[in-house]
Amino acid sequence: MAIYTKTGDAGTTGLFDGHRVAKASRRVDTYGTLDELNAHLSLCEKLVSNEESRTWLHTLQGKLFRLCAEIATLDEEKLLRYSTPVKSDEVRELEQLIDAYTKRLPPLNSFIYQGATVAAAELHIARTVCRRAERLLVALHQKEPLRAEVLSFVNRLSDCIYTLARMEDFTAYITEVTQRVLAKLDAHTAHDVHQTHGEVTMDESSWLREQVHILCKRAQTKAEAMQVPVVIAVVDAKGMPVLTYRMENALLVSSELAPGKAYTAVALKTATSELKETIQPGSDLYQIEAMVSRKLVTFGGGFPLYYKGKLVGGLGISGGTVEEDCCIGRYAMEYLEANHGK
Repeated sequence: MAIYTKTGDAGTTGLFDGHRVAKASRRVDTYGTLDELNAHLSLCEKLVSNEESRTWLHTLQGKLFRLCAEIATLDEEKLLRYSTPVKSDEVRELEQLIDAYTKRLPPLNSFIYQGATVAAAELHIARTVCRRAERLLVALHQKEPLRAEVLSFVNRLSDCIYTLARMEDFTAYITEVTQRVLAKLDAHTAHDVHQTHGEVTMDESSWLREQVHILCKRAQTKAEAMQVPVVIAVVDAKGMPVLTYRMENALLVSSELAPGKAYTAVALKTATSELKETIQPGSDLYQIEAMVSRKLVTFGGGFPLYYKGKLVGGLGISGGTVEEDCCIGRYAMEYLEANHGK
C-alpha cells in the first residue's frame, strides 16, 4: 500500500474520526506541534545518560500519542473507542516526578543556561516546543473548548521536561567530578605504588593494629573528661574496619558516622574537617556524597593515619558536636604525631 493518498493535495487532511479540515486549521497546527514535540522527546530518549529519565521519556511519548489522538478527534465516542484520554492522575504523576527530581537537585536561585550537555540542550528545545504547543492549545480552547486535563497536562509537561534537562546536566556534572576525584585518588595511589609497590607491608599493618588500642584509649580518656560519649572507629588503608568501639550512651547514629568519617579520611587522604570549603556549591567536591556507592561523611571528626609517610588507615570520632569530635580526635592523634611523626 502506497504511503501517499493524494487526498491532501487540495490542502485538507483527515482527523482521527474521519472529519476533514484544512491543514492550516488551528486544530491541525496544535496536534502537529505536539507531534513535533514527540519527535524531540524520542531523540532525547536516545541522548540522555540518566537511566530513570530515559524510562520517563519513553513513557511520555506514549502519553503524547494519546493526547494527539484527542486533539485530532471531534467525535468523542470514537475517541473513547480507540484511545484513552489523558487523566488528572497523569497530571499528578508529572507533579510527583518534578517534586522527586527537584529534591535531588541543587537549589535553583537564578536563570540557567539552556543545557551544558547535548542531551540537556535538546531537552530544552523540547521544552520550548512544548510551550509553543501549550499556546496553540489555549488558542484552540478559546474557540473549541477542550478538557481541563489536557491544558493542565501540557502545562506540567513543559515543567517536567525542564526538570529532566536540569537532572541531565546534574548527572553529567556528578560524573565529571567523580572522574576528577577518582583521577586524583589514582594519582595518589600511583605515587604510593612507586614508593611501596602498592602494598601495605606487614610492619605497617602490624603497626596499625598495635596503635588502634592506644588511639582508642586516648580518645576514650578525652571523651570521658569532656563528658561526651562517642563512637571510635579505625579502618585500614583500604577502608576496611579494624576497630569500632562505642562508649555507653553514645548516639546510635554515631555507629555509622564514625566509620564513615574514618573511611572518608582514607578515601580522600585528608582530615574531614578540611573538606568544608571543597564541598560548597561550585567547588570540586560539591555533592560528592551522591557520587559514590559507599557513604562519605564530609564534616569534622575523621583523620588519616600515616606511618613513615605512608597512609595506613583512618580514625573516626562521632558523638558530640563537630568541634567536640575534632577535639577528641586531635587528642588521640597527638600521641601518634609525637611518637611517629605526621
